[in-house]
Amino acid sequence: MFQNKKIFKKDEDIHVGNNAPEGFIETSIEEVEKILSNLGQRKLWRCHVCNDLHIGISFPSPCPTCFAIDAFVEVEIEEIKNLLEID
Repeated sequence: MFQNKKIFKKDEDIHVGNNAPEGFIETSIEEVEKILSNLGQRKLWRCHVCNDLHIGISFPSPCPTCFAIDAFVEVEIEEIKNLLEID
């Protein structure tokens, strides 16, 4: 798994990191694949400090792993798939 990070989910949002945003629970890579196949209005984000990933309308601030404020940048789906080793 990507740098030994865990996968968390809340509703239709996904967070991949050492820690989860409030209200998120641990889930599986299959949930990530499901969300990526139907993003809707959600965007893909990566923390430029600790590389946590987030799929959602907006990103958490501060980052739940490194606590950086507004540290997420929008990324392309291929970057997420490559980092998580999804075909």
